[in-house]
Amino acid sequence: MKLMLFLFLTTLFWGMAAIFDKLALGKAAPLTGMMVRQFILTGILLAVGIGSGRLGSLGTMDLRTIVLFGLSGICGGVLGLWTYYHALKLGGPSLVVPITATYPLITVLLSWLILQEGITAARVAGTGLIVLGVWLVK
Repeated sequence: MKLMLFLFLTTLFWGMAAIFDKLALGKAAPLTGMMVRQFILTGILLAVGIGSGRLGSLGTMDLRTIVLFGLSGICGGVLGLWTYYHALKLGGPSLVVPITATYPLITVLLSWLILQEGITAARVAGTGLIVLGVWLVK
C-alpha cells in the first residue's frame, strides 16, 4: 500500500511539473530554466539536510556510491532535463511527456544487460504497450 501511494504521488508531481515547465519555458531558455530549478532545489535540499541532521551522512558514503549518484545526476538531472526542456519548448506537454516517458524501455533493456535482471512475458507485454501508447499519441 505504501508503495502504491509513493507511485501515485510521484506520477502526480511529475505530471504537474511538466505543466509548470511548459508555462515557464515560454519566457525562458531551457538552460536558464534548468539553472533556476537546480538552484532552488539545492537550497531546499540543503535546508532539509541541515534541519534533519542528515547532512553529515554525506561524509559516510563510499566513492563508488558518490560516482553512481553523480552519473545519475548527469544523465537525469543535466542531460535528460536539458533535452527534455528543449523538446518541451518546441512541443506541447501532451506530446512530449508521453514520448519521453518511454524511458522504461531503456531501463528494461539496461536492467537486463547490466543488472542481469530477467525479462518476463509480463515485462515484454508491458514494454510493448508502452510502444503502442507512444505510437497512438504521435
